[in-house]
Amino acid sequence: MRRLQLGKGQEDIVAEAGDLMTQGWVSDVERGKVDLRNAGFSKVVALATALGWTLPQLQKETGIDLGIAPLTLVGEGSADVYPMQAARDLENLGLPVSHDAVAPGIKQPLLLQLDSDEMVGTGPASIRPGSVLHIDRAERELSEGRVYVIADEAGVHCRLYAQTRLGAVFRAENRTHEDIPAGDVQVIGKVVTVATDYSPNLN
Repeated sequence: MRRLQLGKGQEDIVAEAGDLMTQGWVSDVERGKVDLRNAGFSKVVALATALGWTLPQLQKETGIDLGIAPLTLVGEGSADVYPMQAARDLENLGLPVSHDAVAPGIKQPLLLQLDSDEMVGTGPASIRPGSVLHIDRAERELSEGRVYVIADEAGVHCRLYAQTRLGAVFRAENRTHEDIPAGDVQVIGKVVTVATDYSPNLN
């Protein structure tokens, strides 16, 4: 239906897709003989482009779950929410998770969904698992009492920066997790705010 709305033939789709597919393949897609979830990423992207759709639009219009979450506006820019471990490779974040979070004023936004209990506690910076962390990657200068997302060899963490008699550390609200020496980590960014039904004081 989309192809006909655009006034294109199957051969037009093939040509616009850069010959990544054949006319027979396009015909099979239209007749439901091809499962787009197993068609290969490059083909699906090419098909969406030829139909004038983004991947989220293709997913929405066809009703086929491709695992693509739509962008959510954040301030003047846009950002997706990613699992915490996605911060390990900032150039290849993977697939986002769905969310309803919106936070203005972040210069370099990165939204991560907390997936551990390391910040569950009784202190003012307690954050529950499942909360969406609004990270500003432009804010990496460390300030005591502020919460940061950091990465080390063990993974990605959400921790409170603190000065102790043994030196600077990143501390978990959940004291069953050990402190991480500040010199052993990569700072991903500062947690500016948290989207949850619980509002911790991060100042």
